[in-house]
Amino acid sequence: MEQALTDLLASVAGGHRYWGRAPQKATRPFVVLNRVGGQPNYHMQGPSGFVSSRVQVDCYADKYTEAAALAANVTALVSGYQGGTIQGIFVESERSLSAADAGEVSSVFRISIDITVLHGE
Repeated sequence: MEQALTDLLASVAGGHRYWGRAPQKATRPFVVLNRVGGQPNYHMQGPSGFVSSRVQVDCYADKYTEAAALAANVTALVSGYQGGTIQGIFVESERSLSAADAGEVSSVFRISIDITVLHGE
């Protein structure tokens, strides 16, 4: 699932997309993906072979309008997508967040999108 999602997002943010965290000197804009949960899927005969994964997609940019445009681009690419091992991607929520931890000052903007990815194990 991770590689399929990485490939799907190849055209966003100039190809700057990372799992877990971005490199310290990453060029903005960029996208950071984190799998924040996953649940195996079952039917009456046992495991279906599919997993429902929740992925947080954080869109970082120097201007709020750039972060918003990046988030809109990501949403357009993933919403309803089906292909390969991915049976479907569903956008669950979107929110604007500070790009810094509490007490830090940052000029970077972040918009976070939560998606559910139904995929093969």
